[in-house]
Amino acid sequence: MPDVTAQQAQRLIAFATQRLGQVEGNGECWTLVNNGFQSVSFVKPASTYVWGRVVNQLSQAQPGDVFQFSHFEVTERIENPDGSWSESTQTRGAPRHTAILESVDAEGNATFLESNIGGSRNVQRNSFRVRTTQGTDANGVKTTVTVSGSFIIYRPQVAATP
Repeated sequence: MPDVTAQQAQRLIAFATQRLGQVEGNGECWTLVNNGFQSVSFVKPASTYVWGRVVNQLSQAQPGDVFQFSHFEVTERIENPDGSWSESTQTRGAPRHTAILESVDAEGNATFLESNIGGSRNVQRNSFRVRTTQGTDANGVKTTVTVSGSFIIYRPQVAATP
């Protein structure tokens, strides 16, 4: 089966963005993706939590890809030059979570369209890093992002045309 084109992938993103702030179906994370696949005629493989062809590298991820998280956690620690610091943690997948990638940059900052997060079943747009990084800015503020757990990236597919 062929992969979706960028234009076809945008249809899945549009399906999800049109539902921001609303409950899609039963509000489960996979329901947003499953209903989106049905709406835009993508092929859903028979296996549970499989959404197409596996993409092996984060650098190859594209908008419209589906991330299947498993016990995934992102901790961001910000340390200021005066010694003060703050720390925040986001989790996805206990044990699993499904989300549509809206965008990702070279540093691993990703934006997802997802539901059933933080006690809300509404469709949401959330951004977080998906790879471990560390850096210090020009003002001496050090940011450390630690990622644990895992994810699989799936490229949606369409039925082959005869």
